[in-house]
Amino acid sequence: MTLSKWIRKKDVGPLLAALTIFVLFVSALSGRQLSMDGANFVVQSLLDPLWYPGDQETARRFFAIAWTTMPVRVIGTFFPSEIRIASFLFGIAAYAEIAVPLIVIVSSKLSAVPKSVITILFVSGTCFLANVPVTELLFALSLTTILVVYTLNPTLDPKTHRRCIISVLLMASYEIVALSNIILAIATSISSRNEPATAKRYYVLVGLLSLALPFQLICRFLEPTTPGEGVLHWFVFAISGVFITLLLVGAVYFKFIENSYVLRAGSVFATFAIPISLLFIPDLIGLRTREFQFAYPSRIYSAGVTILIATLPIILNRGLLLWPSRLLDCLGERPLRDLSFATLAAFCGVSLVAASDAYFYRVRLDQELSLLSGLVNTDRCDFCIEPTRFGYPNLSYPAIMPIYSMAHTLRHPELPPVVLFRQDDIGGYVSREQVDAFMARQLAQQRLGGGNDADQSPQSGSSAPVFSVQPEEPDNLERTDTPMRPTQRKPR
Repeated sequence: MTLSKWIRKKDVGPLLAALTIFVLFVSALSGRQLSMDGANFVVQSLLDPLWYPGDQETARRFFAIAWTTMPVRVIGTFFPSEIRIASFLFGIAAYAEIAVPLIVIVSSKLSAVPKSVITILFVSGTCFLANVPVTELLFALSLTTILVVYTLNPTLDPKTHRRCIISVLLMASYEIVALSNIILAIATSISSRNEPATAKRYYVLVGLLSLALPFQLICRFLEPTTPGEGVLHWFVFAISGVFITLLLVGAVYFKFIENSYVLRAGSVFATFAIPISLLFIPDLIGLRTREFQFAYPSRIYSAGVTILIATLPIILNRGLLLWPSRLLDCLGERPLRDLSFATLAAFCGVSLVAASDAYFYRVRLDQELSLLSGLVNTDRCDFCIEPTRFGYPNLSYPAIMPIYSMAHTLRHPELPPVVLFRQDDIGGYVSREQVDAFMARQLAQQRLGGGNDADQSPQSGSSAPVFSVQPEEPDNLERTDTPMRPTQRKPR
């Protein structure tokens, strides 16, 4: 039997899903999860297992943060210098939020159309979001997807125990659940009519889902600052429009070539090869940078996908709405399946490019930081300011450099400790007191000859002396007496 005949007879969806999970594992190994805020979550949780993001005064995203940082906190409790292990476990926890829903979708035994639609929506919603997996929206999107699969096929969770647990976790995951959980509660209430024997269990599930709205509203009014203020910029809607257009055009295109196996297979392969080709075209280094820079703005699209996935049990219910099912039937099972394959292939291509960029960027950054020591002005590191001049994508911004350099120091205890910052950077992610305590800790460990012996190192807030090293200033840096200002961080 030839390969083409085997592929025609077999469902390659599980194969592509397995390939995607493998790519996620490679991403965790490469350190892709440490870009931007990922490094902050790892360093802060490792040094202080009780750390919680300073821009969140309430527990509105508690379970999402706990999921990704719990392995790091455990490592930090016993081995606070083992950042390599902590970083890898952080990546496994973060990318499990993509891998687990894919496994649930593939093994769900749903019919081809709903399975393809869920795959398309979920994977497209995580394509750029995976570059900053620390964002709590990924947790909400993942759990919402799993709960919808269980709702469409209740035999996977006949006693609703799993859905009840998911409902509790969703409550403190991300602000979008205030809307998506209400939609899920309505969908669950409708589906309970078909199972009167388990109606009481469904009442409990509906109640748990409905609690997300008052919980998030209470947290919203208790927060001293407005969560996500300034996020709704025209650019985020432009990104959403690009994603929606690509999916619609892709669906029509695969419908048009439905009867051509060569074109279908070639198109799926092209969606994988096009992102990979960016690695071999130096002039497109800016596009590789934007893969990471667009991760935060793409949250608006991912939030919309979360709501749309939550509505699927209602949209696909022929007893309530007939036209959506007719529209999908008109589009056809094969084009939708091919589009889901193309979406998975594109995700793999984008992920491999991002993993490669993250790995080589960190290697070069470690080389640059190994030449420095003490508290150093960021402007002394040309690569840190503008890595694109050296042929690397820019996976940072000035305010995150103190965290990046602290992570480097933890990875290389044999080298002199170094922390990069500019005056305006202090207060964005770390305070000057935290920087001084960290330097004191590392210097004490080196003097004691125990780079991994955390018990002998001074901790923040202890009575151990703080060894403050003055930052090196470039000769042409204009010194001012203005007070330090907190750096504006990206709204989360």
